[in-house]
Amino acid sequence: MSSPVPPVFAVPVIIFVVAVFLGRRVLLNGTAIDRLLNRALAWTALSLILLERGIAPRFGSLLHQLSMGATMLGIASLFGAALLWADAAPRLAARRQRFFDLAAAASVLLILIIGTPYRRAGTLLGQDSSWQEFVVSAVMWIPLIAVGTLVWRAGLRELRGGEVTRYERVVFTALLATPFIASASLASSIARHTGHWQADDPGLTRWAAPNFGTVFVLAAMLAVPLIELLSARTGWNRAGRYCRRLRPLWRDLTAAVPEIVLPTTDSTPPDARLLRMTVEIRDALMQLHRYLPTDKATELGPPSSTRYARQLRQAIAARRDGAAPATAPREADRFGAPSSDIDSDIRRLLDLARIWRSREIRTATTDMTDFVAKPSLDG
Repeated sequence: MSSPVPPVFAVPVIIFVVAVFLGRRVLLNGTAIDRLLNRALAWTALSLILLERGIAPRFGSLLHQLSMGATMLGIASLFGAALLWADAAPRLAARRQRFFDLAAAASVLLILIIGTPYRRAGTLLGQDSSWQEFVVSAVMWIPLIAVGTLVWRAGLRELRGGEVTRYERVVFTALLATPFIASASLASSIARHTGHWQADDPGLTRWAAPNFGTVFVLAAMLAVPLIELLSARTGWNRAGRYCRRLRPLWRDLTAAVPEIVLPTTDSTPPDARLLRMTVEIRDALMQLHRYLPTDKATELGPPSSTRYARQLRQAIAARRDGAAPATAPREADRFGAPSSDIDSDIRRLLDLARIWRSREIRTATTDMTDFVAKPSLDG
């Protein structure tokens, strides 16, 4: 008895699903929803493995029925997660899930009982348009449709909320498309029962292929937060990249004004580190503005990032040399003033950091690398 999906396609999908499950099990298992999603991913991965009946052809009929059973147990976990996502009472989650798990276990037993004649004959449950296939299809599709309905409602609610990022919009859209992928199996079963499709399908590819597609999409969506977490921990998310780009500017400014450096730890996440660097850069700028030179060129046009960076270099040198700070605000203060929008503020500082590293700015004043011990930013 051969496998319904060629190994060249099935094996990479199975490896991917198992890898996502293991990663989430280690790193994303703290909330009730995450635990239920991880359980669902484990059961569906087992379902895909059991569908590869070619690994044990003698027991192909049993493996097929056990694959259905693993799918039912996965649906039970998805149902619990979908209810929590739909704002069901969290305090009743454990009791609800026990009921769902018991119902799923009962459905597995029912599948095995109904499938006994098929196992004895060495055929697959669902190959013929029998009442057994109808019962099993109903047992599987009723809870699956219920899960799909909950997901649709919650997904549409999030999309209509107007506060979703582009990444979240893509994920929710893919999530809404998942029931259509899964429904291909239901459509084929209905067509066979109504006599509208009589194509030869001894391996039940019509059931296995949508199952593989649905599980792959589910695993891909659940991999996104895992990838985000890993990129944050390794510093390769957006906050980590911004920190690296701001570091030369932050290092020079905090070396000039070391008293504004805040305490930190090695475990500071990139988002918090970026906010801290932004605050420290702004605090340093406020101190250095008192040493900015009077630049008559500002009267010829609006302040520029290049001119401002050059003046900051001169302010650092003036502070180092013991010059008296000014009491009145300088013209360049208007350019260096913080924005009320943190994102706009970070973009302005990134632009300043880019110019700060240019040769023109680095050679605008005397070399300042040795005038004071530089603090270090852990992480």
